[in-house]
Amino acid sequence: MRYLCMKPVVDNRESKNVIRSRIGIERECRWIYPDTDLYEFARGYFREIGALVEWFLVDEAQFLSAQQVDQLSRIVDDFGCNVICYGLRTDFKTHLFEGSRRLFEIADTIDEIKSTCTCGHKTIVNARIDANGDFVNEGAQVEIGGDDRYIAVCRKCWRNQRIAQSARYSPPLTSTPNSGIYPIQKIASGPS
Repeated sequence: MRYLCMKPVVDNRESKNVIRSRIGIERECRWIYPDTDLYEFARGYFREIGALVEWFLVDEAQFLSAQQVDQLSRIVDDFGCNVICYGLRTDFKTHLFEGSRRLFEIADTIDEIKSTCTCGHKTIVNARIDANGDFVNEGAQVEIGGDDRYIAVCRKCWRNQRIAQSARYSPPLTSTPNSGIYPIQKIASGPS
């Protein structure tokens, strides 16, 4: 069985072109650059080795462009190759990545690898964290990092942590004469 591992060059955590699992298994891979035409790459690679590749394994597929995902689908349709893409669905703000969005739109099948939050619920958010372990709410969509920069949590824990952080870093509301800020009970009770 012939296979080829690939990943976008934006994932620069390794000093060489490898895909490494969390348990330490690694495979050499080919880089996918932002301007790589994956269909033309596959055609050239097939000519180079004199055969088709049965399996293309693409890691960090969220970093592909929509056009590159379409090119992978053409490899499946035109050459009968199998393409398996691994990657995240959303960024730390819970917005779809471009590559993920296109995969959800055209993939023949989607198999979710489930993980569990510390509370026991299914994780769906890859929260970006700072050096203090606080969730980060602003920044570029792509910031490469591992367990030191991201933590997988369920939506409820993500929301609750963001609320707790907001309360911790916000000044308390206090009422002062003529400030226009009144306790909720005062507003709710109406005129005396």
